[in-house]
Amino acid sequence: MKEEKINFRTFLSKFEIYIATICFFILTFLLTGQVISRYLLQHSFTWMEELATIMFVWMNYMGVSGAVTNRKHLRIDFFLEMMPFKIKRFFLILSNVIFAGFNIYIFFVMLNLIKMLGRSVTTMLRIPKASVYIIIPIALLLTVVRLIQDTIKLSRENEQELGTSKPSIDLDECEQEYLQRIATEKGEVEA
Repeated sequence: MKEEKINFRTFLSKFEIYIATICFFILTFLLTGQVISRYLLQHSFTWMEELATIMFVWMNYMGVSGAVTNRKHLRIDFFLEMMPFKIKRFFLILSNVIFAGFNIYIFFVMLNLIKMLGRSVTTMLRIPKASVYIIIPIALLLTVVRLIQDTIKLSRENEQELGTSKPSIDLDECEQEYLQRIATEKGEVEA
């Protein structure tokens, strides 16, 4: 696999994924700790469950934005695969516009909901609920930005690369790397 040098531009293009990953690790740590404390210590820490719920919300909404960045978001494209190039491109762009419009609508709904929360706080940790749930409208706006970027990219793509995303794990590349390593080791053993 190619080793990518992480620079500021790479970080900006993937920071939602990094935040979601950090939330996932914190969530895993908290839930593991909760299970251990319940079964070994016969005691449950409620604050762990509360923080785990917050991390779950943050992870999911940042993950949506990250998925759009990598074109891994939920999209049913069965019929699109059978369409000619220009129609396929039109529907992919239309899909992004509809998704962005939905996100903008939900953004305002969430702002009103956060406003209604007022000064309420979480039960155990006493964190203001508005601070906890502000991530949702932020992630919705980030998703809209990523959809705009993707729409611009779609409008410039040719027929071969239209709407495609790089797989999370490129098995062909992994196999090539493995075969090269085997060939190199075999050459060292014979020498």
